Amino acid sequence: MRKRLLAATLQSLAEDGYTGATLSAIVRRAGVSRGAQVHHYPNKQALMLDAAEDLLRRTYRTLGELLLSIADESDRLQALVDILWEQLFAIPLYRAYMELQIESQRDALLRQALTTLLARQVNVFETAIDHYFEPAPGANPNIHPMFLQLIMMLSGLAGHAHLLPEPDSVRSLLHQWVRQSGAHMRARKGVRKPPPRPENWAAQQP
Repeated sequence: MRKRLLAATLQSLAEDGYTGATLSAIVRRAGVSRGAQVHHYPNKQALMLDAAEDLLRRTYRTLGELLLSIADESDRLQALVDILWEQLFAIPLYRAYMELQIESQRDALLRQALTTLLARQVNVFETAIDHYFEPAPGANPNIHPMFLQLIMMLSGLAGHAHLLPEPDSVRSLLHQWVRQSGAHMRARKGVRKPPPRPENWAAQQP
């Protein structure tokens, strides 16, 4: 039931925008009763935020699985960038998260909730980065800002990719980031297990 509500919420946000993604439209799309929706989520904001976190949880699992499948560590940085773009930022469902970002500029409560969610997501992502990557010899030991730069770039590209004149513009920009960043970091050798699953996510699986 909850899983259906979350999927319907993300689809509604992506296709109809924040205003069009009403509770009645989401309930209808999910094929559940209004009582079931109220039982799981007392209001629209609670449903929207859990849907956004569910999307990012699933992406985190996918990232870990795909990174571990890459046998050659020298390809892992490029693979991470490609996966982030293809599995999160370039998919239609990312528009759902973008709709929440835009609405949060007007809604103070939503802005506060998304700020908290983003801080948790950054913490989880940085844990994974430390698990898979390390600074290159002689480089700044703190590589986190470079990955934050990557996320901000991907977010911007997600909103502008359809306006770029050349189809390969995004790929070119991503490859350039990898070339520049490769001088400052490298994949850790011998990583064959995923990082620990975040405790606050484990109990929230649909």
